[in-house]
Amino acid sequence: MRSLPILLGLVTTAALAPACTSSSTSSRGQMITCTTDPGTAVILSCEPGEGSGGANECHDVDEDGDGDCHDAGETGSGSGVGLRAHDGSDDGSEGDSDGDGVPDTEDCDNHPGEDGGDSDGLPYDVRPQLGDTTAPIVDAFAERGGQPAAIVSVTMDGGGDWRMTELLAGTAFVVTQDDCTHAGNRDIGRDRVVVTWQDTAGGVTRADHLDIRYCK
Repeated sequence: MRSLPILLGLVTTAALAPACTSSSTSSRGQMITCTTDPGTAVILSCEPGEGSGGANECHDVDEDGDGDCHDAGETGSGSGVGLRAHDGSDDGSEGDSDGDGVPDTEDCDNHPGEDGGDSDGLPYDVRPQLGDTTAPIVDAFAERGGQPAAIVSVTMDGGGDWRMTELLAGTAFVVTQDDCTHAGNRDIGRDRVVVTWQDTAGGVTRADHLDIRYCK
């Protein structure tokens, strides 16, 4: 009977011990699967794994470990595209133009706004700095080469409404510390918006995503 308190003490200690969890969330070098908008083929969200094989999916190797399929220029060197094949080989075929082991027909890089996508799309991101006067979407189109005939819509990809009033109106604002530290829908100080526009009056409607990275 004397062993009962000792046994209870061991059970209590075990119950209070924290579970072993991994702190690593990097997907560097791993295959990721992204869902795409059925109408525009714009990338919506990505997660590690091979996916379900269903419609509105694409695949890529996440070479920089940030959880999405865009790798070009992420390290500031402009490199990092098509360097790693998920199956350990580069088939060198015309059907795998970036040599990452994913056929072009399945590769997320060939979607609007991504590494090998439509050159007429928006740049991947804009990076307004603290104290800058900026109109991020206007700035992105300026980088692209000119303003569209009309902005049809601007939506937050993943929720949120940070600076949405200014973004919808195309109004310039001064970047504050709050912009730098707010909880964006992609990361601290980082929001992804989906912009739909017409290049010419009454012309074809186009859409692409744009990451706004404040103070990065």
